[in-house]
Amino acid sequence: RTSPPPTFHWLNVSSSIMERTSSGLSISSDDGTYHESVSASDPPPTGMKTDLEAALEAERRFRTRSRDSKAERILKTLICPRSPGEEFEIDDPALQNIFFAANEMFFCGRLKGRVRWDWSDVSSAQYRHGILGTTALRRRAKNRGYETLIVLSQPLLRSERYNRRLLISTFLHELIHSYLFIRCGPKARLRGGHTEGFHLIANLIDRWAGPDILFLGNMEADLGQF
Repeated sequence: RTSPPPTFHWLNVSSSIMERTSSGLSISSDDGTYHESVSASDPPPTGMKTDLEAALEAERRFRTRSRDSKAERILKTLICPRSPGEEFEIDDPALQNIFFAANEMFFCGRLKGRVRWDWSDVSSAQYRHGILGTTALRRRAKNRGYETLIVLSQPLLRSERYNRRLLISTFLHELIHSYLFIRCGPKARLRGGHTEGFHLIANLIDRWAGPDILFLGNMEADLGQF
């Protein structure tokens, strides 16, 4: 009897944890903001949305999008190539295309100028043994909301053992975290970041992509599905 395929976890982190990447990027907090306790009953920070408000904003954006737009065609082609021969490697320019298309389709354009991403550093053991991606946040300069840094597991997501959909799914998963951090602030960390709003957006994208494609509704990634 074969053992079940390994399950890896997505982790979203507060900026009180230093994240360093392969190119030396990092986000940290030195003002203590992210050490404050938050609860579901707390009102959102000034200028921020509640979790559900942010998710419904994303849903409205998707419902009223221009059908068969360039962004939608690009994203659909990258996720579901028309033939196996078109399944080229998802490199950094392809990730950039996914970012721009997803930002337009699902995230109301809110991610522009506020999200950076990079690959994990070889010294980061957690990305070799279980973590596919993390999202850290910090307050922007002059208190102009929040920005995020996504760190992607280089050993796992660039491995030839897995279909490229694993990288796409992980990246979109972290973009949902980024969107909710930007719209809701630190409250988006509740329930490990997998709030009601997170599930609403994840299921929305899953339905658009089609069954058994991205599995964004799963909070643990079953690598046997990729």
